[in-house]
Amino acid sequence: MSAKTALIVLGMHRSGTSSVAGALALAGASAPRRLMPPAADNPKGFWESSAVAAFNDRLLKTDGSDWRDWRRFSHQPILDDPHARAEAVRLLAEEFDGAKVLVLKDPRICRLFPFWRRALSDAGYEIVVVSPVRPPSEVAASLVSRNGMTRDHALRLWLRHVLEAERHSRDLPRRFLLWPGFLGDWQSDLTAVSRLSSAPLDLGTEALQKIEDFLTSDLRRQTEASPTPALVHRAYGLLSQLARHGDHPDLHADLDQTRRMFDDACDLFSDAPR
Repeated sequence: MSAKTALIVLGMHRSGTSSVAGALALAGASAPRRLMPPAADNPKGFWESSAVAAFNDRLLKTDGSDWRDWRRFSHQPILDDPHARAEAVRLLAEEFDGAKVLVLKDPRICRLFPFWRRALSDAGYEIVVVSPVRPPSEVAASLVSRNGMTRDHALRLWLRHVLEAERHSRDLPRRFLLWPGFLGDWQSDLTAVSRLSSAPLDLGTEALQKIEDFLTSDLRRQTEASPTPALVHRAYGLLSQLARHGDHPDLHADLDQTRRMFDDACDLFSDAPR
C-alpha cells in the first residue's frame, strides 16, 4: 500500500468544491503552495493551485477546449505524452513537496481525470475521490450570475463534468456527498473519507472547531430550484443515490446510459466553445 494519499476533490465548478477542499485541508491534508487567491465570488478561498489550474488549461487547449466546454475531451494524446505526465509529476512535487496526505482540487480535473490518475500514480500516491454534488439548478444560477453563461450552457457543462468524473473514478475508493447536506453534517462525511484513506484525517477537537468556523451557511448563496431538463434531472437523481447508498452495478448501468444519451444529444448543438 502506498505511503502517500491524494484526496481528489472531483466536482463541477460552483458545486462546493472549495468548501470541501478547505475542510479537508483544515483536517490535516496538505493544500498546494501556490493557492489561488480569494475572490468576491469565493471570499474564503478556492483552495486550489493556480499553477495546476494553468497547467490544466494548457491540457484542455491541446484538444481545442477550455473550461467552458461541455464536449467530450480526447484523452489519448495527453495519456500518450510522457512529457506532459512528467510535468504533472514535477508540479505535484513543487506544490506538495511529498506530503503524506494532499488535497488536490480543480473542477477541470473532472474532464482530465484519466491523465491525473496516471500522474498521481507515477508520483507514488494512492487516490481517494471526494465528489461534492450540488443541485444543478443552483450550479447553473451561480454560473449565470458569475460568468454571464446561459442556463442551458451551464447545465450541459454540469452534465459533462459530473458524468465524466463518475465514470473515470468508478473503481477507486470514493465518497459522493450532497453538498447542501455536507454544510450541516460535514463531520459524518469527513469521517467516511478518513476511513477510506490509509492516512486518517485529523478530526480532533481543535480541527473540528476550525472546520465548524469555516463551513458557515453563507457559503451557499444560490438556492434556485427551477426545474431542469429530463436528462439533467435523471443524472442528479442517480448521483444523489450514489451519495446516499454508495456504489451499485445498477446505478453504474443507469449512469452509463445517461452518459451515452448525453453524448448523442451533443451532436444536436452548435454552440460548444471552439
